[in-house]
Amino acid sequence: MEYLENKINQLIVEKPGKPTKFVRSFATRPVKILGEKIGKIFGLIEIESKNPKIPELIDLIIDEIKNNYYRQKEQVSTEKLPDISSRFEMALKKTNLAITTFLESEQIALDLKKVNIAIALSCQQELHFTLVGNMGIILFYNLSLDNYRIINVLESTYSFNTEPDPLKLFSQIISGRIKPHDILFITTANVLDYFSLERIKNIIAKQLPAEGVNELKKLLEGIETKENFGFLTLELERINLPLKREAGVNNFDYRKAASQDSIKELIKTEKETEKLLTPSLMPEIKKYTNSFKTAIGNYLSKIRATTTNFYQKRKIVLPANISLPPQFNLKPKIKSLNKISETAKKVAQPTIISTQKMLTNVANQPIWKKLFQIGQRLFGNLWLKFKKLPRSSRILLIITIILAILFSQSLIWLGIKNQREQKIEQFNQTIVDVETKKNNAESSLIYRDENQARQLLIEAKNLLTDLKPSTGAQKEQVTLLLNGIEEQLVKLRHLIEIADPVQIVNFQNLDSQAKIAPLIIANQENVYTQNYNNQSIYKANLNTRILAAVYSPAANSGNLKLGIAVNNNELLFFNETMSAFQLNPSNDELQKVNLNINNNAKIVDITTYNNRIYLLDETGKQIYRYTKTNGSYGNGTNWITEEGIDLANAKALTIDGSIYILKADGQIIKLENGKSAEWQNKIIDPPFKSPTKIKTTDSSKYLYILDPPSKRLVVLDKEGNLINQYISASFDDLKDFIVLENKKEIYLLNSGLIFGIPAQHLK
Repeated sequence: MEYLENKINQLIVEKPGKPTKFVRSFATRPVKILGEKIGKIFGLIEIESKNPKIPELIDLIIDEIKNNYYRQKEQVSTEKLPDISSRFEMALKKTNLAITTFLESEQIALDLKKVNIAIALSCQQELHFTLVGNMGIILFYNLSLDNYRIINVLESTYSFNTEPDPLKLFSQIISGRIKPHDILFITTANVLDYFSLERIKNIIAKQLPAEGVNELKKLLEGIETKENFGFLTLELERINLPLKREAGVNNFDYRKAASQDSIKELIKTEKETEKLLTPSLMPEIKKYTNSFKTAIGNYLSKIRATTTNFYQKRKIVLPANISLPPQFNLKPKIKSLNKISETAKKVAQPTIISTQKMLTNVANQPIWKKLFQIGQRLFGNLWLKFKKLPRSSRILLIITIILAILFSQSLIWLGIKNQREQKIEQFNQTIVDVETKKNNAESSLIYRDENQARQLLIEAKNLLTDLKPSTGAQKEQVTLLLNGIEEQLVKLRHLIEIADPVQIVNFQNLDSQAKIAPLIIANQENVYTQNYNNQSIYKANLNTRILAAVYSPAANSGNLKLGIAVNNNELLFFNETMSAFQLNPSNDELQKVNLNINNNAKIVDITTYNNRIYLLDETGKQIYRYTKTNGSYGNGTNWITEEGIDLANAKALTIDGSIYILKADGQIIKLENGKSAEWQNKIIDPPFKSPTKIKTTDSSKYLYILDPPSKRLVVLDKEGNLINQYISASFDDLKDFIVLENKKEIYLLNSGLIFGIPAQHLK
């Protein structure tokens, strides 16, 4: 059995001289049962004032908080834990009144803007705290061994009061969770003026917190300033309590029982031990063992009597005319192996002939009659042999069979029972693991770590999916947990479902048999694509929705595969043979342009940045950069300079100064200056199926990823965090998209249509 104990380390550094700031920390030490049920209260108080009665005010605050919280009327010995949040809130309200009364009675004019107080309540993994003024409350969130993330709790959870009121000094409670190995750090604001959070984390988290506190104390004492400092840390420590051992066979002291003066104690011990053995085994063994002993005794008596009579009545007399060699006088003559074989054949032959006759007789009868007759003949012989046995032998045989059956039954029952208990134990352990992950996910959400929460919830969901509940209660428990996890995952998916996306363009109005290329390029108010049916370039105005076809027979472009808007005056296309074509939007003229590509290259995507174009070569594991000179792009240069970058299954790329490469499984590789850059692929739920496009610009804060099989457009920030997912049943053949962030509009090419949807993440 284990419980979580709150370990609180406090430190106050007071400089010599008359203080202008009073700094105090405190931590309650409730009795064990009280601490387990309603937790510990601790806090840090800093008041800037020259009034000599401020220490009395601080003592009053500490005493009132402790007394009002621990001496409420509710009984903490009940099995159900009280609502500690409401209890904490009630204690703070009473403390507010006590502070107001004290200030009025002592006629203290206190500047509440110079009062900084943090009071916290920790119970198991629950954490509740209230804050007045300016304090630093930092969570060193443990990601893995010696790996901590710094979370400033107040940045995202606390709203400061503009005008403090003594009647409502403690007016806001922040609630959250803290898990083992996390460290909560509460400090006066001036500590952060001398040390960065990163340095504090390295001092506190890289060693035992108590040792880190002492090290930080020495550093603060060495600072040449008259300021007083204060801070405290909280961590949870798992405490294992030995379970009470129950009476059983394994821990029974037979030696001690045997040494008792009275034989009654030993008899009682034997009876208790028998009760712990498998039901149906011990009573049956004792019952039939007595019968077995009696039968054996009778049987041996008869054998002795029969043997005596046999040797008395039967005498062997050898004829006088037989003379045997001396060496064979006392032993029978051993027959040869051939004679033994012949004898065996003679003995077995009647049985074989009888069996053949039996099978012949039943050959033409129904199957059930055949089986009955065969069984009757086989077991009939056994029954006859059994009847010929002496009565004592038959009893012994019956007892043996019964004991064997009972023993087998017990073994089978024990096996089933152990297997059932093992399954129940595994099920319960899995449920505990699932609930732990679910609770940790909720804690992560409090600190806005959606990726960690999403990962924990998916792991918990997978554990439940693999479970095979065997009872109705277990099935109900799994269903409830799955529903709760799915409800949380739905919130974390940030899905925006578009029931009826607006149809902007239908290219089949120009050609009912139009087969639209998998690309769309935006240039000002127009978008461009191609009809594979006649190789015409289609142009559509997004505002007027007017369609037009551009056809340049001399260009002989073939089917266009890739395209990009290099600038407002040039669109660049590549066909299936990777020949390059330039389209001038001002006159809609398409002409071939010189751009050399290695014949062995497998170009999967193209992008542009600063009037240069970048081609992604999956086979060559390279990105080629081209610069246009004298109307031609000529030969490209290798942009990637680092060896070993894995571009296998690369599907698309985009650039904003850094290059982002999208792979077929949805993973993203970030490159800077031709080398790998730091990037963490976050959990996307549901996972990508087969993404095809990734886009951004240097002015955008987002990455846009198209995943046609899941009918969605995914929006990430440039740290990989999930922002939104646009999804619609109408997105049944997604090919490409464009985002006009200045207009907060998204256009998606779906089959021969262009849908328009609002970019809600930009509002």
